[in-house]
Amino acid sequence: MKEFLEQTAWAMEKPAPYGIFHITFTLILLALTILGAYLLRNTNDKQNRIVLGTVSAVLLIFEVYKILFHIHVESYGWGFWGVFPFQLCSVPMYLCMFCAFCKNEKINSWLYEFMFSVNMFGGIMAFLEPSGIQHPIITLTAHAYIWHMLLIFIGLYLYLSKRVCKERRAYFKGIIVYYIACVVAQSFNLIFGDKVNCFYISPYVRSPLAVFKDIYAACGWFVNMFLLMLGITIASGLIYAIGYYFRVKAGKKEKVSV
Repeated sequence: MKEFLEQTAWAMEKPAPYGIFHITFTLILLALTILGAYLLRNTNDKQNRIVLGTVSAVLLIFEVYKILFHIHVESYGWGFWGVFPFQLCSVPMYLCMFCAFCKNEKINSWLYEFMFSVNMFGGIMAFLEPSGIQHPIITLTAHAYIWHMLLIFIGLYLYLSKRVCKERRAYFKGIIVYYIACVVAQSFNLIFGDKVNCFYISPYVRSPLAVFKDIYAACGWFVNMFLLMLGITIASGLIYAIGYYFRVKAGKKEKVSV
């Protein structure tokens, strides 16, 4: 296993933010993402479960590879705990698999709203502030680019297939799921201490996020957690509001055409 992983450790010059590599591959992946979400917009419930199950399986394979790579090849001083598989952007790996087997769409709708508003925002931010997805190793960079673009794909797919943004108050379903996930993440932080920093809200480990790492240093972990959760709540609400606006606008056009 270690020999195989070492053979995939192809070195590269770490891409610069908004350099040719970053912009080119972001645009290519985004174009494929939009096309894929559009082509799959008419899936029925069974096909939807296949789509989400497939995405979850791909994410799971990627996550196992990343964990093994960091354990056996290049840890950056992190090891397993540094890539503990419960960050905000890894939650869809679990939720998509759950939705693939759950036939109760009322339950699934709560998770759909979360993946549309909160996780798609996370995917977008990863490309706007790309320091966390640029690595000096090709496979890790590819992993990060594809992973976060899949978060955008999930959100767009759920939106275009009309599974989210159907009513204004449904946003609160997604944000409640986010808060529950934060409770789970903080529980892991409290259990494992300074070994992990799930959702970057740990009381024991400084946030690595731009701006928030300074807030953590100046004001402490609680203020960092509060402001980060508030920021995500507001940003995901903005994404939901935009989606709902276009959903309503499209609905009015359909009524006029009829």
